[in-house]
Amino acid sequence: MSALQPVDDMPPEALVDERRRVSLVWLIPLVAVLSAVWLGYRAYVDQGPLVSISFQTAEGMEAGKTRVRFKDVDIGVVEAIELTPDLSGVQVRARLAHHVADLLNDKTRFWVVRPRLSRGQVSGLETLLGGTYIGADLALEGDPRQTFDGLESPPIVTATEPGKIFNLHADALNSLAEGTPVQYRGIEVGRVVAYQLRDEQGVQVQVFVHAPHDEQVGANTRFWNVSGVGLSLDAEGIRLSTESLASVLLGGIAFGTPPGMPVGEVAAEGADFRLLASEQVAMERSFGHREHWELMFAGSVRGLMPRAPVELRGIRVGEVVDLRLELDSLSPQTDVPVTIAIEPERLGLGEGDPAADNRSPAGRTLWDRLVANGLRAQIKTANLLTGALYVDLDFYPDADPRTIAWEGEVPRLPTVPTALDELRGLLSIVARLPLDTMAEDLGKSLEAMHQTMSSTQDLLRRLDRETIAELNRTMRQTRATLAGIDRLLVPGSPLQNE
Repeated sequence: MSALQPVDDMPPEALVDERRRVSLVWLIPLVAVLSAVWLGYRAYVDQGPLVSISFQTAEGMEAGKTRVRFKDVDIGVVEAIELTPDLSGVQVRARLAHHVADLLNDKTRFWVVRPRLSRGQVSGLETLLGGTYIGADLALEGDPRQTFDGLESPPIVTATEPGKIFNLHADALNSLAEGTPVQYRGIEVGRVVAYQLRDEQGVQVQVFVHAPHDEQVGANTRFWNVSGVGLSLDAEGIRLSTESLASVLLGGIAFGTPPGMPVGEVAAEGADFRLLASEQVAMERSFGHREHWELMFAGSVRGLMPRAPVELRGIRVGEVVDLRLELDSLSPQTDVPVTIAIEPERLGLGEGDPAADNRSPAGRTLWDRLVANGLRAQIKTANLLTGALYVDLDFYPDADPRTIAWEGEVPRLPTVPTALDELRGLLSIVARLPLDTMAEDLGKSLEAMHQTMSSTQDLLRRLDRETIAELNRTMRQTRATLAGIDRLLVPGSPLQNE
């Protein structure tokens, strides 16, 4: 066996091969370290955002097990559950998937999905077997956010659902609530999503109308309440109105357009509308221009209410706006001013007609001529059952001449007393008559008449006795005369022979 050659005696090729063999061995751990670093980096980069969600309670949730789902797709897991510093609730920290990081904004909502029964609807039954989870509603647009206030109930409408939200203003909420159905021609097309107080101006109700039905909401659309059973007693009588059984039990809102009126320009997102009390009020044709008049009544106006109709020859031309009481310490008479609003277009005075403005020269001339022809206002009974009253405008040619009082802030039309007031006036005149003296005189007259009748009866009885006796004598004489004449006229008598 030959001795090993020294390194210096080795050829260059052998040295290069030896160095390459050593470097390849050390590359294996280096690759492993680089792979670990890369995997750690990828894990860090792919790690989703950590969000904080506040709830009132952690019922049914468990760290490391409770999932976060969007449309039944897992997008995260709960990592920790802690109490809030003020002990008012719990703080849930959830790690979400990386691909939803750009979808976390101020419109994102979270809620706990558990079995619920509300307003006739059952939800969350799948959690009886699969366990409670956190539901998510992601939105495409909004300001980025990592901290959220969880909802205590699922949202009525999700952010991705097509449609529009409209704001309805009402005096009171009545039986409406979140989830109340919104109907169009009897078909459910939306829901009430929220409501809030508007200080002294009533409440604001937000409704969501699904597409494509939101295109039916336009500038001329009216919303009205169809909750429960509607029973009204007014000048029109007794009216009972109901919608579907669901509306009777849960309440509801309906919308539509008055007959003969176009829908108008499609309403934009967040448009404001007035929530009216009933379909009848909503379907009434209204005009933008209204002229106010004042009526002064001296009698009782019990039964006359705001919104009572004002009619001319049986056709509604306006409504009562206000009525109040004015006391005068110097006069025993109490006047009741009643303010009415008349819509000139109902009188055939179209928009742009100079006579439609009662303050214009043409308008004053028109109304002065109407009053000169006998136009007067009178309160009449609209319904005997309810006692409701209305204001009737009509012509009374025989009425005393009157004029319009134009000098006030609101012009005043002349009035005539009601039939009841006239009856009361007649009764007051009768009450002022000396009925006691008249009754005494009448008694004396009746007694004198009774005495006259008694005297007349005595006279008739006396005349009856005397007349019968005289008639008997006359009859006997008449019979004797006739017997004599008969003897003279018998056949063979001397007078006949001669």
